[in-house]
Amino acid sequence: MKRFVKIFSLALCAALVLSLPALAAEDDLLISPAPEAASLAPVRVWGKVTRLESGSLLLQTDDETALHREVVVHLPEGVPCVDAVTGLPMDMTKVKDGDTLYAWVGNAMTMSLPPQTSALIVVGNVPADYKVPEYYEIVGTDQTVTIAIYPAPERTEVNLPVAGGETLTIPVSAQVTPWLTRQMVNVDSLVPGSQILVWKDKDGNAEKVLLFPYAYRGWYTLNGKGEVTVNGEKLSVNAKLSGPGLLPLRAVAEAVNYEVSWVSGQGATVKEGDKVIFSVLPGAGAAKRPNAEDGEWELLAPCVTEEGVTYLAASDLSLLLDLYFCSE
Repeated sequence: MKRFVKIFSLALCAALVLSLPALAAEDDLLISPAPEAASLAPVRVWGKVTRLESGSLLLQTDDETALHREVVVHLPEGVPCVDAVTGLPMDMTKVKDGDTLYAWVGNAMTMSLPPQTSALIVVGNVPADYKVPEYYEIVGTDQTVTIAIYPAPERTEVNLPVAGGETLTIPVSAQVTPWLTRQMVNVDSLVPGSQILVWKDKDGNAEKVLLFPYAYRGWYTLNGKGEVTVNGEKLSVNAKLSGPGLLPLRAVAEAVNYEVSWVSGQGATVKEGDKVIFSVLPGAGAAKRPNAEDGEWELLAPCVTEEGVTYLAASDLSLLLDLYFCSE
């Protein structure tokens, strides 16, 4: 799940930051996703199971409203398989042919019949007439309007943009629990890039949220003025909006607790402890990644250094630093 979500989100990042020069002239305009990007929400598929020799699942349904009435779902290693009632891990070895499963998958499917795709999450053990929990990816920060009065009214809910262009309202009183950890979480833990499973009551109100491990190092926003925030904190150095949109490497990396230094012959070098994450020289078309399988990352735009500040294209830095781009 982690790998797919990262690739999907970074692809959106590359598409969105390319539009920055047009936004720069509108001082108060924040980056917004293109309509087609906003529609790319995970797809829910469901049906009765036939287990395949490969370990994949064939889901078949007679429901004429289903987008896919027959689909082969592959299960990547580590994909969450959740019991719909308890929210606990479901033992997939006990799933039998004829059982009903729900899965959320990416938009990419093969052209074969039936189409094939990979699961982001699987939900099973759903009782008859039970309201199936829904899977969401949070793509923005809380949109709740705050009334400027004193004392400030008590917060009762958060309104979070999710993939697909919808806004998900979650009461502050909702039960928020982590998946497979004992981490203390609440509605403030639901940051951009989070993946969640939400149980709703009969009226459609969220009452329970299962929060999966965060797939990123952090998240950032970039507006039409070139202002950058990382994990909600504004940086002191702005981005350059020329070309693909360039982020200040050191400021962004240090904001997510990496160490940055200048090494002769290697250029700007980002480390975590003794481990080199990447290094890049001004004018270079690739970043060196000595601890990665590929050894280097071909850059969308060359590294730029101006007035002592090193910049990289936003989409490149997102991948190299493992960041989620939050379109506000």
